[in-house]
Amino acid sequence: MPIEPCILNYKVKHFLKRAGYDNAFIEGKPVDNADISRVTIISRDKDSLFNNIKLYKKSKLIFCKPMTEEILRICITYNKVNAITVDNTNFRLFRRKATLNLIRFHDKVVEVVLPHSSSYVIYKFVIWGYRWIRNILFSSCAKDFNEIWNPLSKINYLILHGADYEMATYWIFKSPQVLLNNVRSNYN
Repeated sequence: MPIEPCILNYKVKHFLKRAGYDNAFIEGKPVDNADISRVTIISRDKDSLFNNIKLYKKSKLIFCKPMTEEILRICITYNKVNAITVDNTNFRLFRRKATLNLIRFHDKVVEVVLPHSSSYVIYKFVIWGYRWIRNILFSSCAKDFNEIWNPLSKINYLILHGADYEMATYWIFKSPQVLLNNVRSNYN
């Protein structure tokens, strides 16, 4: 039961079955009750982060894209933030081992946005996934149907960047389910 971690346009959901997915986390408002909705909060200061988190009900997955080290530490330790989003713009925040140890200690899920991440960023998270970050989501963040990465393409791409087959399969198939199981109580 593969789940695509990020779809930016609800209309793309109809193409997911053909791409090999059973479900997706859809950014924005859910159109029907079966959808799993998510929101990505981009924050540079503490006040705007907490104000934005208060706006959303418990039925949404809250992803945080921190732009400063202080916000990153808050997102890692704050329980209402379900996952942390990473791409080229905020990758520099993850270079310290103390930050990676904090992620491991709190068992926080990290999402790597494939279209906005360089090969170096993907390679580093593959390496860090073996030691510090157990559950990494590699998402296509598709706005259109031709931007959807099928699961096999993601696995091959991760293998190309240094992952072995078992870990690449775990990250693509199991990590979204682990995230969903961790927040399942929000949907009941």
